[in-house]
Amino acid sequence: MGAPCFCARLMTLSKSGKVALIGILKHRSTTFSLAALLFTFAGFAALFGIAGRIDGCNGNANVIYLNRDLSTGNLSQWTHRDYGLGTDLGGNESGAGHLYFHSNIAGRKAAGLTVSPTAHASPAANSDSVYLWEPGEAWNHAPYEIWLRTSIMFPSATTISASGAEGEQPYQPTTGEWNWILEFHNDSSPQPACAREFANVALTVKTDDPVASGAPGTKNVRTAIRIMGGNDCAPKIEWVDGPPLQWDHWYEILLHIKWNTKAGVFEWYLDEFSKPYYSSRKIPTLYIRPKGYLSPSYTTLTLANYRLHAPWNSTIYLGPLAVGSTRAAVLRAF
Repeated sequence: MGAPCFCARLMTLSKSGKVALIGILKHRSTTFSLAALLFTFAGFAALFGIAGRIDGCNGNANVIYLNRDLSTGNLSQWTHRDYGLGTDLGGNESGAGHLYFHSNIAGRKAAGLTVSPTAHASPAANSDSVYLWEPGEAWNHAPYEIWLRTSIMFPSATTISASGAEGEQPYQPTTGEWNWILEFHNDSSPQPACAREFANVALTVKTDDPVASGAPGTKNVRTAIRIMGGNDCAPKIEWVDGPPLQWDHWYEILLHIKWNTKAGVFEWYLDEFSKPYYSSRKIPTLYIRPKGYLSPSYTTLTLANYRLHAPWNSTIYLGPLAVGSTRAAVLRAF
């Protein structure tokens, strides 16, 4: 009987930040020991200067893929920061948005993300945005199954008065669904003309107001998550509404995702980690593209304050964040 199957997904990053998939190597052998197999994979990665990860095919190891615990006392752990002027350009004094480290926002370290009328990290028309974001990694691809843990606060004037930095203002959403906070965004590979792709997983604040640029959202304000996947020209779209928004409350967020174009997994734990607020064990979480296009799609992680254009500053606070292979891994990450 052959040895167990092991997978190595080897990735490189191009200058544009896109991920090139080098390959998935599967090996079954009765002649090579596990130690020899791991040595071969490690040597291959070292020889070609690429970042590799060797995981059990079932993803059972307690692996931390990404840890942004803010232990450095600044935002340097995040690979890319966009103040609304372009990736890694400018700073808090550049006249756009703001990205601040805070040592204590109601008892925890936090990143303050403040969007302003002049912050345009996204090229989307009639929008304002600032980002903390990561380039694609192996765990952004099928067949990985991941867990993400973080926390989010929407500050009122009380919190801003007590702890806010220059330019930070109370959180005020815009109308409709365009108040994005956390996205596993679809990749930027070419798409067919019929494509209707958007972020595969997107956490937002949603309101029932008629959509209007420059207007505050006030009706039935709530958190919500959108999950998309399947045929990219006719994707399945699942909206999950959260409870009414609470200002000055640290929302504890735990996401469980299996990347798959048909039989994916998506679970959202909100404040209570013993049972999911929402659970689907068979849902598409990646796109299938036609022949001639990269398929299945993959994702990248972005933490954002991304809204319809508006004339006011608005701040959210993001706590430490970790992504790992298991629930146990992320729950003890910080």
